[in-house]
Amino acid sequence: YTIPFALVLGASSFQIGLINAIPQFFGSFVQMKSADIVEKVRGRVKFITIFVAVQGISWVLISVLYFMFKESARTNIFTLLFTISTLSSALVFPAWLSLMSDTVDTDKYGKYFAWRGRILGFVHIGSNLFAGLFLYVMTGNIYLAFFILFVIAGVFRIISSYCISKMDDIPPEIAPEKCFSYLDFLKRFPKGNFIRFTLYISAFMLVTNIAAPFFVVYMLKELNYSYSTYTWIITLSNLVGLLTMPLWGRLADRFGNVRILKLCAVFIPLTPVLWSFSPNPIYVFFVNTIAMYFWNGFNLCVVNFIFDAASPAVRTRCIAYFNFTNGIAVCIGSLVGGYLTVYMPAFINASKIMTVIVFSGFLRALINLIGISSFKEVRKTDEIEETTLLLTVLGLTPMVEFGQHILMSAFKRK
Repeated sequence: YTIPFALVLGASSFQIGLINAIPQFFGSFVQMKSADIVEKVRGRVKFITIFVAVQGISWVLISVLYFMFKESARTNIFTLLFTISTLSSALVFPAWLSLMSDTVDTDKYGKYFAWRGRILGFVHIGSNLFAGLFLYVMTGNIYLAFFILFVIAGVFRIISSYCISKMDDIPPEIAPEKCFSYLDFLKRFPKGNFIRFTLYISAFMLVTNIAAPFFVVYMLKELNYSYSTYTWIITLSNLVGLLTMPLWGRLADRFGNVRILKLCAVFIPLTPVLWSFSPNPIYVFFVNTIAMYFWNGFNLCVVNFIFDAASPAVRTRCIAYFNFTNGIAVCIGSLVGGYLTVYMPAFINASKIMTVIVFSGFLRALINLIGISSFKEVRKTDEIEETTLLLTVLGLTPMVEFGQHILMSAFKRK
């Protein structure tokens, strides 16, 4: 509900783009130093705990900004506090992923992170549903409603930092001879599988974020959905997506992260175009569910591939460089999107935002054509025919097997 809160504060579409871009920009540069910090601190758990607590405190401060500052300053101060929250998250993310990759068995990445994602997803759905319905009930006193929600968010984030402090602090594997700069990282492009993967994902996220911050604006401002309608669409879409997480985990562990990632990437560009066909909430829910389904598989495989491709000695640094590149791409995409929502002609449905959304879909397809074959799997996996995998992902395998059974039975009778 970050963007809905910004809209309540009076942020324009261009400011929404800035709110999404500025934290990403500074967060990306902060991550460049996270690997060095982890190597010097040696204690990943303590490092993570401190900055997760800072993130929680920043949300407590966000909750009171409406009551503490003048209207003209609120959006700017919100952007500043949100940036501090994002910086804290950006600092700890490489360290946390590195710690988790050392904690979880290598051959269980897909199964574990799918399970973990599913549990967190259900918690997210429950809190999202509560927040949305709470905002709907409190529409007449919306500032108080956001104050209560963000205080709860901040306090619970501080509690989570305490829980993280109880994790086992596995000493990181550090090889000084394997330290390399970001420039050295980029120089590996001609032969480096991981750098090609990084650049493909970053390019894909750049064109995705041309539209990503504005789906919420489109629903709340142009389609005039209530908080209740918006909440049910997001909540139920997430729920359907979560129920399929174990499928993605099993497929990734067995057939490889790259194969599943590329399959999801083929379908993701279609979903922005589908948004343009109807403003009906039921139809929007259906389209958003399809998008969540494939994005869940895509995101899971991105994280798992990083674990597979980067050895423990360089994993924190590789994650930091990946996140830096990706963060800069997200920042650029958000700024471009904010500009286009103001100046792009309203070709589709007489809406500038919808035109930008569809434009983003076409750009995603273009990035796939250019870069989707530039990287390869790094571990041995089971083989499967592409048609069989496609039918499995689309949920059509039982129908095909039933049809084959009917045909075989008829043939035997003849």
